[in-house]
Amino acid sequence: MVNDKTVKVGDVVKSLDFVGYDDSYMIGLVTAVFSDGTFRAKTIKRVWFGKVDKKFLSDTFVAPLPGYHFADDLMFPRVQVVA
Repeated sequence: MVNDKTVKVGDVVKSLDFVGYDDSYMIGLVTAVFSDGTFRAKTIKRVWFGKVDKKFLSDTFVAPLPGYHFADDLMFPRVQVVA
């Protein structure tokens, strides 16, 4: 799958943690995009099984760019640019 929205530094993204479940995700500000098909984001919000987690495990998270994950050919976007 090729995603027509490219994630770039400065974007705010919502990244799903589990394929097929939209109640666990991270929201973050993209701080780096790497040539290996991943991006790093500063954590803004974490939702775990529908509950907002106020105590983050880490200040940042790393996730695959759209088109670099095994589930990216499914019907819903795993990474969404929200701002």
